[in-house]
Amino acid sequence: MTEDSSELSVQDIESRVLEFIHRELLSSTATIDREDDLLSGEVLDSIGVLRLATFIEEELGIQIPPTSFVVENFQSVKVIAGFVHQSSKPGGSESMDSQG
Repeated sequence: MTEDSSELSVQDIESRVLEFIHRELLSSTATIDREDDLLSGEVLDSIGVLRLATFIEEELGIQIPPTSFVVENFQSVKVIAGFVHQSSKPGGSESMDSQG
């Protein structure tokens, strides 16, 4: 079910990403919120990042170029949602690649 992410707000994207992480990547007792560090807190390992990227590509229709697979784009749900929202705009993924 691919959705046009350009029509989703950052908050909608955050909700979808949080739901996916809770459903697919966390133990049943773990919880996170939008600003928790997903990488240093060991919520996401390399396989988890790939699974999350696949979810973003398949469900939100955002192609993530290899140059965008950087810690800064997957640090928190808030950051991921901003990255996805920016990437959904024309020329968005290129502008995210050049930030740094």
